[in-house]
Amino acid sequence: MAQWSVKPSWKKSLHERQHYHKGENTFIVETTWRWGEFTVTTEDDTPPTIGEYEDLYSCGYDCELVECEDGCGEDYDFDECDEETTEWLENYFEEGNSYFDLEEHGWDQGDTEMIISCEPDIVRIDE
Repeated sequence: MAQWSVKPSWKKSLHERQHYHKGENTFIVETTWRWGEFTVTTEDDTPPTIGEYEDLYSCGYDCELVECEDGCGEDYDFDECDEETTEWLENYFEEGNSYFDLEEHGWDQGDTEMIISCEPDIVRIDE
């Protein structure tokens, strides 16, 4: 087994995508991080093959978040919401509410993706 540090090679290239569900509606909160690091474990000495825009949590390797630094952007994706729900969510956020409180309104947090939108730097760390 081998352990590898996986980081973005360029700032503002780590994107955390949190999925929230209520009935047939799904919306996504995307936080952009200036920097971050993950530890990836492989079965042998071969470096992991992780490409741009690949979700680290479903890349086929054991992957653990070490840290994210300096959240520098936040976007909402309402593409999978009906018109009524989109309007409710837009008003909810315009009033200064946080997505952290959505469970109180019947929303469930689903999967989280961590995506590096540039070529990742991969360095062995257990030698």
